[in-house]
Amino acid sequence: MSFKLTLIAAASSAAFIGFSHLLFPSDTPVVFSCFLALTSCVYGGAALTPSGAAYGRVELPVVGIVFFAAVLGIVIGPEWLVIGYATHGAWDLLHHNKCVGTPIVSWFPPLCAVFDFIVAGAIYFWWL
Repeated sequence: MSFKLTLIAAASSAAFIGFSHLLFPSDTPVVFSCFLALTSCVYGGAALTPSGAAYGRVELPVVGIVFFAAVLGIVIGPEWLVIGYATHGAWDLLHHNKCVGTPIVSWFPPLCAVFDFIVAGAIYFWWL
């Protein structure tokens, strides 16, 4: 992954964390949960395209797991957000390393992985 892409991911995650806390100080975990739920659907959506349809059986269970972690992040606590973002980041790395064949633009998985791991780390150090 290029330094430029890493920088973009780091800046994006910092902006997301900062603006979430600035705009919704008492509801930041809910914002993080909602974004994780949305993020969980990205690869599932790619698997619904004609070229990705064969990967639905692989993608959709992971969508469910990450989405469920987002819900538990609201219902139980932020430790589930750490688990959800870290799981999605690991899933991004598997896509980046071609362990999962769902067709997606090449720059997206590493960018998303960096973003996810930074957000997971911020939640861990902020709330746990």
